[in-house]
Amino acid sequence: MNSLPEKSELQNEISIYKGTLTVKNLVNNIATIKKAFPGLPISFYDVLTDRLRANAFNDERLRDAVAHVVDTCIYPMPTIANFISFDKKIKLYTYNQYCKLIDEGESGVNYKPIKFKDRPAMAWIHVNDIAQFNIKSDE
Repeated sequence: MNSLPEKSELQNEISIYKGTLTVKNLVNNIATIKKAFPGLPISFYDVLTDRLRANAFNDERLRDAVAHVVDTCIYPMPTIANFISFDKKIKLYTYNQYCKLIDEGESGVNYKPIKFKDRPAMAWIHVNDIAQFNIKSDE
């Protein structure tokens, strides 16, 4: 599993979640889902587990996704997509987008450049996001 934040397909945001999915956390969250939605078939959990791993879920993201679905699912049964689609992302800005923010009156001290090893260029991220989600440069 990748320990870096995952890039979105649009490459202008990253997931705040990083790390791995442990078996213990997976089992605990599946138990929570079973208690909340006892009518789900056993086969649901096999497919859910496969999709969680394929989508590089980690312990924290799974915990947050399960809590979100339990709190918000208004239908009798959730779908796998209800869990997989849950993510929290932060906005990345290119140098040109950063310059445009400055031109529009934004303070340059509110953003810092961060280098990710899987990205060819620096990305500028709001300092509040850097502090809140402990984002660090890969350099």
